[in-house]
Amino acid sequence: MSFPIDARGTNSFSINADRTPLALDESTRTLYNRAISDPSSLTDQERRLINQRPPPDEENTLCRNACGLSMDELITKAINNNNNNNINNSNDDDDDDDGLSLSSLGLSYKEASLLTAGVVEGQPGHILSEVARISPEDRDLKARAMEATRTDDIRAAREVAQRVKQRWLAVELAAAKALNDDDIRNIRFAMKVPWQEHVLQSSSNSADDSASDPASGPNDQGPGEAGGRVGLVVFFQREEEEEGGRLLEYKSQIGTALYHGLHYSPRLIKDETRDRFTLHWVAIPGIINNNLDLSALRSRFNKMLSNNEIPVGFRRDAFLYVDEEAFRSRETTRPYLWLAEPEPHSESKTETVPEPGTGTGAQPEALQPLKVDIKHIAPTLFARLVQRDLQGEARRKPYRHTSELSRLHAATNAIHIGLEERDGIWPPPARFQ
Repeated sequence: MSFPIDARGTNSFSINADRTPLALDESTRTLYNRAISDPSSLTDQERRLINQRPPPDEENTLCRNACGLSMDELITKAINNNNNNNINNSNDDDDDDDGLSLSSLGLSYKEASLLTAGVVEGQPGHILSEVARISPEDRDLKARAMEATRTDDIRAAREVAQRVKQRWLAVELAAAKALNDDDIRNIRFAMKVPWQEHVLQSSSNSADDSASDPASGPNDQGPGEAGGRVGLVVFFQREEEEEGGRLLEYKSQIGTALYHGLHYSPRLIKDETRDRFTLHWVAIPGIINNNLDLSALRSRFNKMLSNNEIPVGFRRDAFLYVDEEAFRSRETTRPYLWLAEPEPHSESKTETVPEPGTGTGAQPEALQPLKVDIKHIAPTLFARLVQRDLQGEARRKPYRHTSELSRLHAATNAIHIGLEERDGIWPPPARFQ
């Protein structure tokens, strides 16, 4: 075992870090040497001291608070998943573009981190800071002592956790490659909104209410009822199903974009969010010139609302759709689809939308649909829509304005100094929102 000089995501050696050299005292050196030569002679307390682990009760409590399992249970889970070959031999078809099946790993990113970094927050950085201050000889002695004192179960569990984190790293790198700097900033802005907590709590309550309501039928919750799925309805032209090709291609392109957006950071996006978010695709006949008609889409969405056809947990104030223009965009640098609302809210008819670069302007009778970059369906767009349900400052922060469709249009179309070109696609760079 060796100690890396830096920790990913942690700057343990900043300009203010203590660089005063440290030397191991004789009692510590004696303990390390005994651990290496005769590990069976160590007590559990001595093993924990060498590995800088808290006492069993404290460790299990911290671990349970973090992931719902005690450390003992987490170690058992990792070993059992390894024995079942979930890491190396997945039969799950839900793979990403690099063939990495995160849903079959058996451990979440958080669970893997607890096994590799420990349950005490900030502990890895603290250890690295201390290690950097001791001599290379003492550093090697400490590393060998830590490795020698780990039980076979702990060693096996850590190996599984390290493989999980390696797979996650590959997924993160793929997402970072697919997203530019503005995309990443927009995602990070969206993650400042407490939308995940609201959605997960609401979907769980809805699922519980549906299960306990004797009047609810088997189809009341709709697709994705297991686990309380959340997401958006997407309309497409029914004739596209018959032609097949480009619809399947665009669905795949959108699915990949969603995957990258939701897997950009395992630290920011909860496992439950990734597991529950989905799109509910609905076919509708083409109306005008073999294309979709917005009034027909609104009528169909309203009918779905009235007939309780929209899955529980899905947005009821907005929907997406793919028309001929959106299909053509898939060859551009920013493929998009359309965001629309079922019907204008009564208060929207008197609201004013600023003209580009101004604070005033005329509000159309019916709000026009908005082009949305497919890379930002989730989490960015979904987070902004959920903001409509929040209270107080959470309805707006960290943005300048709330998330009414008119305000999203205004941010997209406004003229900003330094923005060379506007393509009319939401979202604009985060600094302009």
